[in-house]
Amino acid sequence: MSKSPQRPALLMLLTAVLALSACGDKSRKVAPESQEASEPAVEEVASNEPQLPAADYFAPVLASAAGSYSACQAIGAGAEGGSKASGTVVVAANGKVSGADVAADVTPDTDSMMIRQRAGNAAPTVSLAVQSDKFTLSLMEHDDGTKQAHFGSPPNNLVQCKITTPIKLASQSLYATYAYVMDAKTRIKCLNADTFKFDEVDYQVAKGVLKIADEVYDLNTLKMETVSFGKDKLFSYLGQTADERSIMVFLDAQGKVKNLQVRGKGNKAYACDVSP
Repeated sequence: MSKSPQRPALLMLLTAVLALSACGDKSRKVAPESQEASEPAVEEVASNEPQLPAADYFAPVLASAAGSYSACQAIGAGAEGGSKASGTVVVAANGKVSGADVAADVTPDTDSMMIRQRAGNAAPTVSLAVQSDKFTLSLMEHDDGTKQAHFGSPPNNLVQCKITTPIKLASQSLYATYAYVMDAKTRIKCLNADTFKFDEVDYQVAKGVLKIADEVYDLNTLKMETVSFGKDKLFSYLGQTADERSIMVFLDAQGKVKNLQVRGKGNKAYACDVSP
């Protein structure tokens, strides 16, 4: 259950953009060559199986990013090099980004990451990053309530803008945003870390509650949630509770559970996989 390489890259992106922001404020398998005669018949049967449509993981990202961003200015190396980019950046509903010397298209083929977290009883803060080979878009909410958007290609071509309205992703948990793909009910094979045995257990996500075996998680009250997906068409959800329990759920391109990991209290933990 390896992680996709875009996850750390996007985390690094969020860190880098925050740093630049501070500076700106200060200034299938391959078949063998020899095959048995009966193998083509197997392939023909498989090809007749109905294919589920791909899940749309990107729609909430675009819906949250769409809008106008004012008071934009160049930051980082671009500003130091004399860039005078300024004005307003507009993200259209179709993903077209324009204004303040920025021109790009944000598409589902980009790598996306969302983080929603809260400290104690404080209101949650949200960060969103979308990255392709040539363009970056990020929305960030800081602990003091200020919000900023960044567009461009850091570090040499980046503009920073003000966000004057709430970031849409902040209005509900990331689970609630993606309940349309996360809700599920199935039996799943898991390695029980306490007994070192494989058990088949019930797995269910519904109405904001995730249940696996005897572990229960309220997904609407988590201390931190992270959602990421990208070019590989795989979706990952990480959640952490206030008492340091955690869950990781991985979905395939069609929105079906692929595997998951659960770490409960003490030695209670599960590593689960859905075999094809």
